[in-house]
This record gives sequence, structure tokens and C-alpha cells, in this order.
Amino acid sequence: LSGHVDFSSHDNPAPHGASEVTLEDILSGAGLLDTAIAAEDEERPLPTWIGDPWDKQSEDEPGRSDHPAMTAEELSNTHFGSSSITSDVFPYPNRGMMKTDILFSSPLIRFSRTQKEAILAWGRDMGAKNVPSLYALDKFQAAALESVGDPTEKSQASSGNVFYLNSIYHALAQDYSHPEKRQKMRLYPEFSETGVEEVWQASKWLVDAPDAVLTPMTRIRGKDYYINELVLCTEGIWFIPTRYFEFKGALWAKGHRATETEHGLLVDDEQSVQPCTTFLHPWPEIEASTRDERFVFAPASQIYAQAMPNPDRQLAAGLEIECPPIIVFIDDVSGNTSKQWNIHYSAYMSNATLPRADLEKNVNIHFVATSPHASPMEIIRAICDAVKSGSTKPFKVWDAVKKRHVLIRPWILFLPGDNPMQAELCSHIGLNGNYFCRMCHCGGDQKFKASNEGFASLMKPGRARTVTETREAITSQLVMATHAAAEKPLKAAITASGVKDSFATPLLNQLVAKGKILRRSTPARKALSPEMVNKELYDDLMKNTGGPLHNPLLDMDGLDVHLDTPVEPLHTHLLGVVKYFWAQTVWVLEKNGRFADFQARLNSLSRTGLKVPNIMADYMCRYRGSLIGKHFKTISQIMAFAVCGLIDDRLQNAWLSIGHLTVLIWETKITDIKAFTKELREVIQQTMDFAAALSPGLLTEKNKFHILAHLPDHVERFGPPLLFSTERYESFNHIFRLCSIHSNRQAPSRDIAQTFANQERCRHMVSGGYWQDKATGEWVRASPAVRQHIAEHPIDAGLLGVAREKSALPGNMTLPPLPPRVRGRPPPHHPVISWAQTESSRLQPSFPPLAGQWHSAASVVTLNGDSAPVGAEVIIKSDAQHNDTFASIVEILETTSPTSSASWVIVRDSVLMPECHATLKMPLIKRIGALRAVRPQASPTLIDIHCVVNVQHDCTSGGCTASGTEHVRQEREQSKRTRQVVNHTDTTTYIINVASLHNHVHIRNALPPYLIKRRPYFEERTQLHQLAAESLRDTKLQKKLAREAQVRKNAEAALRNSVANSAPSDVLGLSEESAAPQTGNNGEPPAGHNRDPVAVSSLATPRGPRQKKAPKVTKKTTASSCTPSAPSGVIRKSQLGEASAPNLSNASLSQSNMAASFRDLISSFNASKNPAVPDPLVPAATPARWSPAYESTAGQNRDDDVFDATPQPPRTTFTHHGESNPIHGDVMPGSLNAIMSTSDANTQPSGNMHTREIYQDFARTQSRKYGLSSAQLSEVLAFTELSPVTMMIDLKIHQIRTENDFLHRFIRVFVRHPDFGVRLRHCVAAALLAPHIPAYVDGLNSQFTAYVENNAEALLGIPESQKSDPVDWSLVKTAIGIELANQRSSMRTKLEASIKNKQDIYELTTSLLMYDMRAKIEHWGRFAFLRQCTVIYNKMPSGKRGDFWRYIDGCLKDVREDARKDYPTDVLAQKRHETLFLTHTLENDIKMFATRSGALARLVYPNEALTPLQRTTESQVSSFTVNDSPVVTMTGADGEDVQPEDDMAEEEVGMGAGAGAGAGAGAAE
Repeated sequence: LSGHVDFSSHDNPAPHGASEVTLEDILSGAGLLDTAIAAEDEERPLPTWIGDPWDKQSEDEPGRSDHPAMTAEELSNTHFGSSSITSDVFPYPNRGMMKTDILFSSPLIRFSRTQKEAILAWGRDMGAKNVPSLYALDKFQAAALESVGDPTEKSQASSGNVFYLNSIYHALAQDYSHPEKRQKMRLYPEFSETGVEEVWQASKWLVDAPDAVLTPMTRIRGKDYYINELVLCTEGIWFIPTRYFEFKGALWAKGHRATETEHGLLVDDEQSVQPCTTFLHPWPEIEASTRDERFVFAPASQIYAQAMPNPDRQLAAGLEIECPPIIVFIDDVSGNTSKQWNIHYSAYMSNATLPRADLEKNVNIHFVATSPHASPMEIIRAICDAVKSGSTKPFKVWDAVKKRHVLIRPWILFLPGDNPMQAELCSHIGLNGNYFCRMCHCGGDQKFKASNEGFASLMKPGRARTVTETREAITSQLVMATHAAAEKPLKAAITASGVKDSFATPLLNQLVAKGKILRRSTPARKALSPEMVNKELYDDLMKNTGGPLHNPLLDMDGLDVHLDTPVEPLHTHLLGVVKYFWAQTVWVLEKNGRFADFQARLNSLSRTGLKVPNIMADYMCRYRGSLIGKHFKTISQIMAFAVCGLIDDRLQNAWLSIGHLTVLIWETKITDIKAFTKELREVIQQTMDFAAALSPGLLTEKNKFHILAHLPDHVERFGPPLLFSTERYESFNHIFRLCSIHSNRQAPSRDIAQTFANQERCRHMVSGGYWQDKATGEWVRASPAVRQHIAEHPIDAGLLGVAREKSALPGNMTLPPLPPRVRGRPPPHHPVISWAQTESSRLQPSFPPLAGQWHSAASVVTLNGDSAPVGAEVIIKSDAQHNDTFASIVEILETTSPTSSASWVIVRDSVLMPECHATLKMPLIKRIGALRAVRPQASPTLIDIHCVVNVQHDCTSGGCTASGTEHVRQEREQSKRTRQVVNHTDTTTYIINVASLHNHVHIRNALPPYLIKRRPYFEERTQLHQLAAESLRDTKLQKKLAREAQVRKNAEAALRNSVANSAPSDVLGLSEESAAPQTGNNGEPPAGHNRDPVAVSSLATPRGPRQKKAPKVTKKTTASSCTPSAPSGVIRKSQLGEASAPNLSNASLSQSNMAASFRDLISSFNASKNPAVPDPLVPAATPARWSPAYESTAGQNRDDDVFDATPQPPRTTFTHHGESNPIHGDVMPGSLNAIMSTSDANTQPSGNMHTREIYQDFARTQSRKYGLSSAQLSEVLAFTELSPVTMMIDLKIHQIRTENDFLHRFIRVFVRHPDFGVRLRHCVAAALLAPHIPAYVDGLNSQFTAYVENNAEALLGIPESQKSDPVDWSLVKTAIGIELANQRSSMRTKLEASIKNKQDIYELTTSLLMYDMRAKIEHWGRFAFLRQCTVIYNKMPSGKRGDFWRYIDGCLKDVREDARKDYPTDVLAQKRHETLFLTHTLENDIKMFATRSGALARLVYPNEALTPLQRTTESQVSSFTVNDSPVVTMTGADGEDVQPEDDMAEEEVGMGAGAGAGAGAGAAE
């Protein structure tokens, strides 16, 4: 009756080892007496979740032996060397060896070999007994590992990388053979009506996992019942189980019922459930009873008959088969403790059959493999191969509870990890891809994300990815790589699909590289044809089919990588959402100058009830950019209180939503899975809505928001989020790192694996696990003395991680610390007080006095183990009233005589306010109730204290300010340093922190539902998303303008500093070096240069304390930043690049009167062409610096002449002849004005005027003052030799040069101005949206550019004079090419969206018409044609599609050719034919996409109502020439004839040149 062999019948002799009891005997009750007689030999009853309590073990069960058991001493001598000691510490020879093995096998404390030798030598020198040598210890550990089983195996990847891994079967075998762990293991899923708390209660294991990977059988009363086999149940019910599950402590089966018909058993296709207690006879008994005549199934049910018997029955050979799920984690971790990164890819495993609380312990995390050389996917492949091997040959393990062998066949439940690693496990491109989500197809280029539709798609999960789809994508990429010139389409395919496989990528790179080589000719051979290249590459691909071509996880049974890589709370929420909002909030606080107040509030918050060691406010504020997960977990619970009143309401509410979300994510037990996931979805959407309202760019740039939207689906699939959190594995990395740094680094993978194997061996042995005696086959365990040693010595147990957690006894009280003892005085003691001396009697004299004497205690332990100090808010539970109330602890009285009096806790009832806090939306309490005495211990008749609640003071209503100070404790002492804290003015009103993670379940149960119900913050979410998308588009549109504005701002600030901190610049502007002194080869100023800036008059410096500082030197502002060698405030010519040049070109700019718009810039340019003659007595505008006309400019750069120079200050001071005369810097001395006013060009200065020597002396003085070089001084002296008229001529020439240089830079400024972008977009839209445009690619760029060039001033506002320079005009042509590509990409995206969303033609027309383009009737036909072509294009095989817009041009060409074929010479008939075709296309489109738009969307305009731009452009575009047009000529901008050409290559060049502006559209194209 053991169940491990088939039953026999009378007709055939029983095989060896089979039972002699026949089926007839069983049916008549035989064998029950034998079972009852041998009851004392059976195993003890199993828990209800393991099997039926009637399930008994037979006497001939494998693993049992008739030989007498060996003594512990014999076993120790046999397996671990001979020893003369007693057997009380088996398997150790003595206690010294046991203690040493425990110490040196601890995962928490690692020692180097030198340290081990030093410790052992110290023990021997101190006279300790039985101290082993290090050699003896190593020998013992090696022998023990061999006896328990060495799990370390060598593995070699296909790439040649070698690494070692510890067998996952060995780890599971240790769990099975450990009685304590085996008792907790659950091998069947559970259907729970009380909620979801464990992974076996969630849908993946219970519903979604294939039947083939689950435990296929159960043993009941010694009989094995396999799935897919017919079972006869009580009451004559026939049943075919397909999977087993637990329900209310009993085992049930899901499957198909069968009914008897005249044709045989008819199996019901609908599934039902059946309790396994009703099972009577398994399939072997049924088959044996009908062996003479075949058991008949109805013809419709033959498919069920063909599956019998289950192949696993023969594979098991009488043993039970169990399928425990496992959790595999892999991540990169540094093998060093220093900051130097020493990357190792490490894989760990957890036994998913254990409860969540046990999974969190390090002792239940098993090391699998690590390698600094192998890739993570190579390690995963080795793990997958090991798991797959169990499907054909299950692993035999010893069950410590059943006391017999069982077979195990593990399967992977899910793969936790951070987002980049999970993306690699899914063969996904990662978060930086356009389609960034590994679980769905959400994403697109930046332009699509900024659109209304694209932005809204980021807020919810998209169409799910599937394993089949990913495999096909990888196969398609491999096939594509075998074609010549596959690099570009391959990159496009990877970008468009988001699929990038780690195994396929090296092969793809190899094929593409080889294809490039074969297509190039060499001196030895000619270039191969594309056909030959394709054949050669295909042959190479076929040669690699024997190796791994794609991710092995895609072929694992029971694993869907896209569904089974769950969202991880640590990296996605804490290090994602919370971190992003923290950074935004800190920026707002610093900007508003409230960060100091925030820090004071953070220091003043209460941490009682939060169960965090410390809030660490000063650390988090000081290192606000370097926080880790534990900091963000604390921040999410208290941030709403710290920022209340310091930020706006919307950001405040965002933190309330984040706190609510954190509480839901850290929920450990879900009572109602549907209600919980619904609430979780709403809170996640609400948090994303706040991001959209506050900073829409977060949603497009930070993809973790969208990843978080998949969390509710994973909660339904796996249970509470903490089940798939990686915090336990990140903590386990510390143990790995200790093993790494104490290895010799020569063979890290092998050494670390062996170290972990030894650690698990030691822990398994001393904690009571079984292992098999190699000689006798007996399963033995450590002696009771060893097990008792671990139980009684918490230090040794803690070293191995198996220490028992001791919880404080409820009701225990802690007295306050005593002061230090003073020498010569009696020791201090706690005073004894009576009721009259208590604080409670003072607060409420009417309170009935309590009898007894007490000590005043500091804290008391609550029922759930919290430590409740005086002043804490607690929840009081009462069994008599069946409700929970809030109260604050006023006093704790510990009795001095437990026999005569009781201990009491005096509490004051808190009154719960009927409404929540107006700002924080949390419940309010007032501590105004009466005092009462509460027993600290739990009692069925008395009120008790259940838990501590975190409450915060209501500083808003109390008007509390950060006006207090407290001393900072340093080195456990009170220092003299102080910090700012909040002074609380009211001590009665408090806010219940519903964002607290600790005890939040009790808080929720104690509050009425109306106080915890959250109202939605956003009613019109669709409108919010549209406004956010519009804001995002506007933001992107203004990015370039904002950068230019920043450059201007930095230039102005630098100019102000140069005015304030430097000497007055050269008044006449003669010196090229006045603002930028020359430097030598080593970068130092030349000799004679004055390094110190000269002070200027107070008239020239900014006044008041708010004068601006010089801009910081950053990478983004280097064009206007000061170099380190320049004095502060002095700006050099080379420091003002082209970006700032136009802003410094005239007097208005030098005086910070920047042109407000592009028209102002044009006006200022026109005004500069006709300058007014300055009045010599009125200060003129500061002239730009210049050089004499006769100065040689050879070797100089034109860009370094005028506009790159530093403008001069409006007022300067210079000394003339030793006199200090502050005069206007732009007005010459009076005598010089008199000279220049003379009419005779050759007149020399008269005697009463300044002589030439005076001018030269003045020139030399000023040149030395400003550090001019000798060559420059010579030029200045030469200039003084000129007559005034000659000087004026030279000045005029310089002015013309200035104008020419301005014109040279005008076009560069123009193309960056937003006005240019707006005009260009309108022009391009008018062309591409024209209903009669003949082609969208073919010759469009060149003809449209020529059209714009001919009408540049009318269309774009570019003067005709600006088109002469081909280099400058190429900037405009490039911008045109980029805009054409961008708008074509946008049109295609909208066409695709209209197909997906089933938009009618009117909605499509409204969507496509942009930039003030108005609808015409002709648009309907053209847009319907484009959509129908898109539908056909999408149905084409991906390898034959080609470029989308070239396909559209081909379709248009086919229409025109068809018309010319029918009407060769009649042009009007051809046009009529095209119109009829478009009408027919429109009719088909309306049939395909039903009309639902109203009259407003159908509004059309006649030609007269169109804008002039649209009307003119449509007329021009319709005459463009295409390849199939009759040969015509066009007149270019210069009047010459040009031939139309295909400009696709030119447009691609333009897109490449404009990658910064159109990268997203270029990627889409």
C-alpha cells in the first residue's frame, strides 16, 4: 500500500518489490489490518497542507535500513577522522573544532588566512583547550563538505568564459532535509478567501502557471493520484484532475468531470473542482480492474484517454514528484569595499515555497554563481540549463518531514531585479530606448511623447509584449543581418521594436561587419555582389545555429519574461518617483529661500511610531543629492509635514499622494485583492497626474513613472510588492562582498562559490539539517548537544544567521537611565512614589487614587512589541466594546511590589475630530479627554495597549515658527553647537500620520472610513494631460531660445562685472588688446601687462548691495564664462563665442537694452546703416571697437574683429596731464573736438592746441596702462600722425567693416530666432498639406527650397542681400530639410494613430491640418488616400516595405500613370480621372472608418477664405515636377535653369546636420 509501485492482479505475478495485495482485496477492505498493526512504524501525521493525514509510509520505503544505526562517535570517526573524544558534539571531534568552524564559517564576519592563524595562536597561548590547527580545520571542513555534498560545479559559456556555480538542486535538497524549513514549505497553490499574503495565493501560481510545471501528483492513503489521469471518487463520480490546490486547509483538485454514457465516459470540457478527500481509486487500479476489456471513453473524449497514464508516473518509479518554484535574482555588484568598481555579475536564488517573512532572511538566500568575466545572460543560461535538466531527470532529495526520498523538479516563478537588468533578461533595449517598456509597447520618439496622444499613452500600460513576438523579432533581426547593407535597417528595426537580445547582438555585429568587408574591394579581390554577400552571411548564420542565438529565458516553461519581471519598489518607486519629487521640492525650497525653514521642521518632527532609527534631517539636507533608499523611505512618510506651508498646494498634495502610494506598496497582507489593485491604480495615476501638472518633462524623460503603472498587474500575479522587492538581495550583496575581498582574486568565481558552499554546509549541520552517511546510506543529523548549543548561544547563532528573534514581552517597562555614580556617595536609585506624588494626580486631582507604590518608568512594551514612551500616541483596544480608540500616554507606573500592587499606564483619551486637516488631508485629534488607568498586559476583561501611532503636531493651526534652538549632540555629548528647531505653541492638537508604514493597518482599522477616504485631486484627467503635452511642446520649442537667453544673461553679468572691477576700456577703441591682453606660449600675459584691474569711478559701478556676480563657469555657459587665468570680472574676446556676438553689436546692447524681438534686431541693424552725426557736446552711444583701415588683417579670423569684442562701459574716467577729470568716455577732449571740426584736411594742430607730441605721450601712457603690445602701440602712434579728416575716413571705413561683419553674422542669428522657426513651419505645412502636392519626397526638397529662396523676404523675412553667401544660406536649406522630415514624421504618426483609434476622415483632417492650415474638400480625398496607403503598407512584410514616403510617392505615380494611360493627351481628363480615383478612395475610407464627427469638424473653406500663405503655396506646390512628369526646366534663384532631382539623400544630410533639433523625427524616419 506504499503507493510507489503499481498494484497487481491475480492473473499476473507481482513484480519484484510490488505489493502482493490485489485490487480485489483492496476493494474488499484487505490491508487495513496490516496498516493498523504497523501503525507504530509510520511517520507522524503531516500538516494538512502537505498531504492527507492517512498517507502512511511503507516499511520498504527507500532510504530506510535494517542495519542498526551507528553511534555518533562511530559516524564521526568514519567520516571526519578518528577522534578520542566523546560523541556529544557529533559530527565535530570536540567543542573546539565546533566553535572554530562556526566562527570561521560565519557569513557576517570574514577572516583572511593570516587573521585565522593569529586567532588560533592567540587561543592556544591563552591556554584554551582543543584549539585546532588551521590545517586540521581545513581538513575537517573539506571532509564535512564532501559528506554533506559539494555543490560547486564548473561551467563554460559558448563564448569561452569559465565560471563556477553552486547547484540549485543542492540548495533545494538542503531545504528539504532541514526539518524546520521543510515544515514551512508550501508545494501547492492556495485559494484564499481572506486575501493575498503569500506568493502561493496569487494568480501566477494558482491560475496562470501551466499545469505541466506544477506538482503533478498527490499521495493520499498510500495511493498516488497524478494529473490528467482518471480518478474514481466517492458517490461514483469520475474526475480527471489537471492541477491541485489548497482551500481552507484541505487539498482540492481542479479538472474535468466525466459522465457515463452508452458510448463510454464523456468528459466535460468545462472545468470544476473536487476535494481530494473524495478520491478512492487512481488510474492504475482502474486500468487493472478492466485489463481484460479496454476501458472505453466516448469518441469525443479520446483526447483525454490518450494522455493516460501520466508519463511522470513511470519517471517517478514509485517516488513522489514535487515541483517547488524558485526565485532567481541577478545583478552587478562590486567585489571591492572601496570606491573602485570591480564588477561581478552575481546570481542568487530563493525557495519560493517559504513564507515571505522567511524569504527576507539572509539564511534563505542561496548563492548560485558569480563571475567578473561572464555576462549575466551566460550565467542565466547555465541556470536555465540546470532547471531544464530536472524536467527529464528529476532530482532525488530527502524529505525531513516525510522521512523518505522524493523527486523535485523546480521551475522559475519570477525574476526580480533593477530595471536595466530586467530589461536585459527580457531581451529588451532598456529605459533609454524609444520603446522603453519591457512589458508593453508603450513609447515612441520625443515628438510623439510630446503629442497629446503620445503623452496620454505614457500614463497607462500599452499593448502587452509576448514571448512569441520577442522570439520572432530576434529571428527577424538575424535574418535581416544576412542581407547586404543591413546596418541601417537593422538599427531601425531594433529601435522600432525595442527588442535587443544579448546573445543575438554579438552575432548581428559580426554579420554586419563581415557584410561591410565583403562589399568592399581589396587588392586581392573584387567587391562581392549583394547576392553573393547574402549567401555568404546566411551560411555564417547557419554555422552558428548550434550555439545560443537568443535569450534562453524565452524557452523556459512556465516563465513569461515580460510578465514575470515584476516592478521593483526600491529602484522604481523610492529611487525613482520619490527621488524625482525630492529633487524638485528641494529646488523649489532653495529658489524661494525656505530651505533653512524646511531643515528646521525636519529636525523637529517626531519619529515615535515610525520605527526608524533616526530621521537624520541634517544629513539628508546636507547631502540632498546623494541619498539612498532608506532615506527616501523615511522622506515619503514625513515629507508632507515638513513642507506644509513652504510650497504651493499642488506640490503639497503630490507628497500626500506619494505617501499614500508608499503605504500601499509596503502592504504585507491584502485582504481584498480587487479593491487593493483598484486603489493602487488610482493612486499611481494620481501621482503621475501630479508629475504631469508640475513638471511634464518628468514623464517623458523619466520612464520609471510608466513602469510603475504596471505594478497593480504584478500585485495580482505575485502578491504584495514586498514579495518581489530586491532589498533582501541588495543586503545580501554585503555578504558577497566580504567573501570577495578575502579571496586571493586569482579564481574569484570558484573561490567565492566554495566559500558560500562551506557557509551553507556549516549552517545546515549545526542547525539540525540531515545529510546522508556515504558508507551506510543512513540520513543523520548533528547531535542534540550541537543543536542545543545553537539554541542556547545567541552569539554563535547570530554568526550563522540562525539566531531566534526575541520579541519583548508585552507589559514590560523600562526605567529611565540613572545618573553616573559619584565616588564616595551611595549608588543612585530610582525614587519610589505614591499616587499623590504622580504627575497624573497633579493634572487631574479628581482622578480616583490608586493604591500602591511605583517607579516612574520611561516606556512600556505594547501588545505588538512596540516600545511606547511617555507622550506617545497609542491605540487602545477593548474586547468588551469591540472598538479601538486613540490615547496619549501621560505616565507609566511600574510597581515596586508585584505581589501587592499592579503596574499601570495612565493615558489621556484623544478626541477624534470629525473633519480632516484642511491642508494635509489627514485625521486630527485633540488631547483633551479625561485620564484613565490602563493595564499594560493583555487581559480578556481589561483594556490594553495595542500599538504606537505616529502623530505630528499641527503647526499650521498653532502658528508654530522655527524660532527655537537646541544643542547638537556630538560624540554622545551635548556640544555648544546649536541648530534651529520649531517652537510648538499648542500641545493638544495633533495630526495622525496615515502615511506611516509602521502599524498603518491598525491605524486604518481604528479610523472611520470617511476620514481615510481620499477624494481625487484631478477631475478632468484628459484635459490635464492635453495641457501638459501642450506645455511640453512649448517647452521644447523654447529650449533653444532659453539657452540663448542664458548666454545673453551671462554676457550681461560678465559685462557688469567688467565695468565694476576693471579699468576703463580704450576710449577710442584703438586697442585690440584692451579687453583681452596677449598671452605667450605658456598662456601667461606678456611682459609689461598689468595683471591688476584698475579701479573705476563710482559712476561706472553698479550701485547698491544687489550688484550681480559673475556667472559660474559651467559646460553650458563656457561661451560667456571667464577663463581661470583671467582676472575676475574681465571678459576676453575669445570668451564670448558666436552665440553672444550679436548681443554686443551696438550701443543699445552695451547698455543692456537688448532687442525684445527679432524685428527690433532688424530695426537696430537698419538704423546702424545711417548713423546720425554725433554732437560733440552730447554723449554718444559707445562705439564698437575698431582697428585702422590701413591695419593688415592677414592671418586674422573675420569672426574675431568687432562683435566678439567687449563693449565699453557707458561712462569712464581717464587722467589727462595728471588731472582727474571725469568725462564721458565716448566724448573726445575739447581740443581734439576742435581739431576734428576744422574743414582743412591737411591743417596741422595750431600752437594753442594739443601738439602731436602730447597726443603721442597720451597714447603711450594709455597703451602702457592697458598693456598694449609694442606692435599695437606702433599702430596707435601711426594713427596720431593722421589729420582729423583722415581719421574720419578711417572711422567710416571701420564702420562699413562693422556693417559687413554684422551682415555676415545676421543669418546665423536669424536661423536661431523663434520667429524663423514659426514662419518656416507654416511654410512647410502649407506645402506638405497641399491637396495637390505631386510627391512628398521626389524632388520636393530642391524645388521647395528654390521656391523659398525666390520668396525669402516674403515667406521668411530674410532680406535679399542675405542670400549671397552660400555657406550662410546652407543653414536655411538645412533647416528646411529638417522641418520637412519632421512634419512628414508627424503626419505618419497621426495616420497610424487614426487607424488605431478608428478616427473618421473629418477627425483625421482636423488632426493633420496644423499651423493655421484650413480644410478644403480636396483634403478629404488626399488624406483618405494617404490613410488607405498606410493600411496597405502596414500589411506588407517588413522586409519588403522600404521607405514609407517613397511608397506613397510610388502610389501617386501609379495613379498619374494610370490616368495618362487612359487619356494620353487630355490633361483635363487626366485630372478628372485622378479626382474620381480619390473620390472612390474616400468612399472606401468612410466605409472602413465610420463617421462620428459633428458639423464643426466637417467645416470647409473656399480658396478665397484661405490664408494668403496657404493659397499661394498650394498653387506653387501643385506645379512641382516629379520624375514621371514631362521634362521641364525650372528657374532657380539666380535665373539659371535647374533640373529636378531626387533629394532624399540631401534631406538625410540635412537631418544629420540638424540632429539636435530633429533627432526624434530623424529616428522615426
